[in-house]
Amino acid sequence: MKKIYHWYNNLSKQVRDSIIISTTIVGVVSTILSIIGISLGDWEKSSIWLRIAIVIGAFLIICAITHHIIGRIFRDSINLTIRQTLVSVESGDIFEAQGLRVIGCDTHFDTRIDDVVIAKKSLHGQLFLNHGKIEEIEKVIEKEALRLGISKNDDGQYDFPLGTIIRYDSSVDNHTYLMLALTELNADYEAHTNMAKFEHMLMKMWKEIDRVYASNDIALPLLGAGIARFDDGPKYKDSLLRCMLCTLNSSGVSFNSKVKILIYGDIKDFSLYEYKDIFHTIPRR
Repeated sequence: MKKIYHWYNNLSKQVRDSIIISTTIVGVVSTILSIIGISLGDWEKSSIWLRIAIVIGAFLIICAITHHIIGRIFRDSINLTIRQTLVSVESGDIFEAQGLRVIGCDTHFDTRIDDVVIAKKSLHGQLFLNHGKIEEIEKVIEKEALRLGISKNDDGQYDFPLGTIIRYDSSVDNHTYLMLALTELNADYEAHTNMAKFEHMLMKMWKEIDRVYASNDIALPLLGAGIARFDDGPKYKDSLLRCMLCTLNSSGVSFNSKVKILIYGDIKDFSLYEYKDIFHTIPRR
């Protein structure tokens, strides 16, 4: 029994829920048929093995249909509640989202968008080039450095702690951006982090967002899924999403507005449905 229980618990949530729903449906149908006096035993020339095969076949068909329906319903988005905060995970473009838009930058909030220091195609680069003005951004960076008592280093750059949020109200598209100190740049201008730093950054980020969000809805991209290099090995979308949700849960922060996590591009490579009861499934993984 322990082996069966262990095997069952290691199935995906979508499969487990499909089994539960299918078992319930078969049980309900069987009960209804028994009440109205219909039984497989009434079939003449039907052996016990035929009856078992019919029940198992019906169960498998219902299970497959249920699995498909669940996958279709939750293919592109899910909604969940974390510490009384409404959270949605869905496909989308951060620059088309409503609410405050979180954009990952380096710890200098570097304004050199030249495909050498900062890539033009990165969210950092797109914000500075297409959705903001460099001079405006430099002013809010300087203001935040003054507030935190941070002086420029020998390279003329500010070194902000990982997880720092700088609020920027753009006059270009009239949206508010929360610029995030997501990664550190090395001497070759490569964005590096590791999972320990990433988790620490997220924990501080949630508290920083709580400081500045002013009850507005919050939109975040799937952080770490861009050009960031993880020194302890590559991280896939599912582990990054799980990390974002878990740090929100353990941060102690609750928002009275909606948090939306947007995954850019194809999200068919992992099942969003598995995150519906993420904090129940963590202990068994």
